[in-house]
Amino acid sequence: MVPAQQARDVGLRLALVYGSSFFTLGMQLPFLPIWLGARGIDDRHIAIVLAAPQFLRLLSTPLAAGWADRRGDFIGALTASLIFMTSLFCVLTSVSGFAPILLTVTLFSCAQGVALPLADALTFAVLRARSVATSRLEYGAIRKWGSLAFIGGNVAAGLILSRTGVAAIPYGLAASAMLSVWAVLYAAPLGALAHAATPDQATGPDDRRLGLLFLAIGAATLIQASHALMNTFGSLHWAREGHSEAFVGAAWALGVVSETAFFGLAGRWFGGPDRAVGLLALGGLTACLRWLAMASDPGTMLLAVAQLSHGFSFAATHMGSMYLIFELAPHAMRARAQGWLYSAIGGASATVVVLAGPLYAGLGEGAYFAMAGLACAGVGLAAVLQLRRRRA
Repeated sequence: MVPAQQARDVGLRLALVYGSSFFTLGMQLPFLPIWLGARGIDDRHIAIVLAAPQFLRLLSTPLAAGWADRRGDFIGALTASLIFMTSLFCVLTSVSGFAPILLTVTLFSCAQGVALPLADALTFAVLRARSVATSRLEYGAIRKWGSLAFIGGNVAAGLILSRTGVAAIPYGLAASAMLSVWAVLYAAPLGALAHAATPDQATGPDDRRLGLLFLAIGAATLIQASHALMNTFGSLHWAREGHSEAFVGAAWALGVVSETAFFGLAGRWFGGPDRAVGLLALGGLTACLRWLAMASDPGTMLLAVAQLSHGFSFAATHMGSMYLIFELAPHAMRARAQGWLYSAIGGASATVVVLAGPLYAGLGEGAYFAMAGLACAGVGLAAVLQLRRRRA
């Protein structure tokens, strides 16, 4: 068993990788659109700037992840992607005009899209290493620091806006990205653990296991993509229904808090590959109920409950898919499989965002019925996965 001090050191290094990465995301996601608007980009072109990288990630993320697998160096590939991302954030401080901004945002988003699956691949590889596998470290307890840091990024960016103005946002992003580079360099000693193959991991690809892997990716993709409508129009719809800005902010905070709690607590009790399909199905069923509730134009209390269910609809789905991918993916394809998952979710979510505009314009809150259908389809794939898994 790993000595307690060594286990804490491994956990700290991995938690800093997640914390620094999600701190940047917490600054970027809510406030980059505001900065784009301040640079003279209109709403239609803002949508293009934010959606274009999602489609390009369908190609860039698997290619970069495959390169990391072939090199056998998650740390090196992760470091390269974060340095590239940081450089582009620095470029963002001085760029202007639609085309240059579109190019810069697309490139740093692609680098960011590579970093997250590599961080997951690194974490699971380290946790499955012989010297760590018997310790008390588990994925949820490490991943929760990413969710907490996301909230920290929200707060930090809000302070920057209130004290210095919108123009300072790219500088804050560049500074936080530099922290992520430092964090992955601090985690560099874990590289040796991540690439030490265990006997059960040393086998090559198996067609049946790859088939199960693609089912797991498909189920997680459908469930996670069903969140895209709320992420795009949730705040706008709540505001139009008369909810205050304070309530809208609190509603989003409830979702992140429940996500953090799920990673920190439920992961310890219900984590592991044996329960992975159950977690995936739990996430899908909760998402289905959540979107049905949202379609009914809920009042304040039911809306708060729906937001609290985010810990199940998102976090349970994410955790289940992570365990399944690392169980089913061959040793030489661990990063690539993570890349496939993130690319599929990104591409499907971007497609839903593109369709969400006319869907929401025509149906209003009734558009959530379509999201419930996506989540139920994901549950169906999870059921097929479980049946085939038992046979295999």
